Amino acid sequence: MFLHLGNGVSVRTKDVIAIQDFALFQNGPGKELLEAKRKAGLVVNTLELAPEYEHESIKALVLTEDRIYLSVISPLTLKRRSELAFTTIDVADPANKTTETSMVTE
Repeated sequence: MFLHLGNGVSVRTKDVIAIQDFALFQNGPGKELLEAKRKAGLVVNTLELAPEYEHESIKALVLTEDRIYLSVISPLTLKRRSELAFTTIDVADPANKTTETSMVTE
C-alpha cells in the first residue's frame, strides 16, 4: 500500500521508518540531520512554496531508508492513513492467509 503525503507524492507504507512532527527538527540535533540530508539532496518537500514560508506550512517529517519527506499533512493524519493499509485487508478472502490481527502487529 502507499501513503499519500500531499501534492501527488506517495511512499510505500512498508518503506516508512518514522513519522514525526516537523517541529522536532527545527532546533537541536534533528535540525543538523535535516540540513545534512538536504545538502545531500535526500529531502523531498511536498509543498512548493518559497523557502521563507516553508517552515510555517510543513507539519510532518516522514523518514524512509533513503529519503526524508516533508509534508503539510499532520503526523497524526499520516499515522492513521498508514494504519488503514493494515486494517482494510479483506480477511474474508480464502487466498489471504494473514489475519487482521497479525497484520497490525507486524
